[in-house]
Amino acid sequence: MSHDVCFAGIESPFRVHDADHVLELVPKIVTGWPFDIREANPSLSPFFTIRSVPDSDRFLGESRFRDKPAHELDPVNALCDMVATLPYALADADDTLICLHAAGVQLGNRLIVFPSIRRAGKSTLSCALAMAGHRVFGDDVLPTCFDEHGHAYGQAMGIAPRLRLPLPETMSPEFRTWVDEAPGPRNKQYKYLALENQPPKGLALRIGGFVVLDRQDTPDPARIAPIDADEAMSALLHQNFTRDRHSADILASIAGILSAEPCFRLSYFDLHGAIACLKTTFASECSGPEAPSADELRHFRMADLEGPVPTRLAPGEKVMRRAGTLEQLIGETLYLSDPEGRAIQRMDPLAAAIWDVLEELSSASDLESLLFEVFPDAASDQIANDLKKLLRKLAKSGLIASFANNEDASP
Repeated sequence: MSHDVCFAGIESPFRVHDADHVLELVPKIVTGWPFDIREANPSLSPFFTIRSVPDSDRFLGESRFRDKPAHELDPVNALCDMVATLPYALADADDTLICLHAAGVQLGNRLIVFPSIRRAGKSTLSCALAMAGHRVFGDDVLPTCFDEHGHAYGQAMGIAPRLRLPLPETMSPEFRTWVDEAPGPRNKQYKYLALENQPPKGLALRIGGFVVLDRQDTPDPARIAPIDADEAMSALLHQNFTRDRHSADILASIAGILSAEPCFRLSYFDLHGAIACLKTTFASECSGPEAPSADELRHFRMADLEGPVPTRLAPGEKVMRRAGTLEQLIGETLYLSDPEGRAIQRMDPLAAAIWDVLEELSSASDLESLLFEVFPDAASDQIANDLKKLLRKLAKSGLIASFANNEDASP
């Protein structure tokens, strides 16, 4: 028997074939997102499919958005893969959203964003904050929208937070007991915490700060300190689930909120110290507008992922920037988005200097001569090779082209 799990706001269903046990677990994981279970509709294309493996207690999952080989999984891990695909389906259904790979927790009347850094403990810290009475909008994914003035609002996912098992030995007995006693499905690798009083799916709250997590291996006191917006940007840059959105729109939107809201780095060993730092830092209330109505939200353009982009430079031809490239300075670091909106590039100081020169037509020999003057002690062959690699990278990224092949560039 095949069933469709239809989540509110998403036309594309989650389909389950002969997997009743999987269906039984869905409401224990999707705790705040309304859904219906119906007989499968063959006219609808599912965003994710789980089917049982014959003569086995294992299941195969297939995503419409993620190119991931099928593996035989237990019910919890199969649903983990479904949950990981949900942000793509959500963004596909709503062009006002980008889905950040980050946690979002309410502190006071604002939402604090914890960008995803591998093994930094954002899910564990989010759950510890939940134990301390704070609402978790998302422990791994934060749907984010923007109003006409550039203010950002995180939306609750309505998904139970998930912890990796076993818990680190540094976790306090109190936290371990709380996790063990919390309801929710688990296996050897993960446990979902079906917590009460968490925000329902779609509830929006203004983002009021970013905290990059730095979990330590030694029991030093927790400390939190301001960081440049560029450090937060580097954590957010490649961590979003909306690759089809125009990168210029994403770059401009994120740059706006990073310049408007405080950014911090939290170094910590134990959860208690980390929470104390966060409460002290964000003790004051954050003033700002209420969540906007649907007609006040900014819509994101789609990237042109199919059209041709010039990737080769004609030998001897002069090169320059392509028209339509977006430049964005975050802190002291330059970021670029190509005209097609495919990607965001972070420029180091040398690349940024070359980019300045490429406002006008320039040949490779012109650029080499400039670099020889700036770096008189560097080997000429090294400068030539580094410049060649940089120009190839910029061309492959669709940021520059040779004049002969670049119709959208003007001398």
